[in-house]
Amino acid sequence: MVRGDMTDANVRKFFDPLGVVVVEAKRKDVNGQCTKKDGDCRGKEIRDSRYNDMKTSMYLLGNAFRINQQKAPDNLPTVKAAKAFFKEMDAVEKSVNGKKPKKSDPVSVGHYAAALDILDQYLDLVELPPTESGHYDREFDTLVGETSRIM
Repeated sequence: MVRGDMTDANVRKFFDPLGVVVVEAKRKDVNGQCTKKDGDCRGKEIRDSRYNDMKTSMYLLGNAFRINQQKAPDNLPTVKAAKAFFKEMDAVEKSVNGKKPKKSDPVSVGHYAAALDILDQYLDLVELPPTESGHYDREFDTLVGETSRIM
């Protein structure tokens, strides 16, 4: 991303709305018998992008760090930081998912750098290690029920 290549496969996969299976498909039969008229009991998987997953998680985590229930979620500093991050990253997403992503895009790199600064503020507010700590350099397991600890 720092190179500014919006055509890079990893960058495009992060923003691809069909890139990640959120909920796997399950058969929808009852006791081994398909009860649908068309005979198709295959379920459909739900897909989304890593970026949309990150947006949802950041908003929910930011909303969880509240002192009292009187404040509206949008007035919380954590949610404000998350929304500022989304604003910068949405500009990057537009350039990646646009009709012709650029091989070199300094404007998107500027938005990305600003988003990283905001992300560090957000991580501090939700009591997580900063981006340069090295905790986020390896792949995490995103399956429910797997370990969620940062080790």
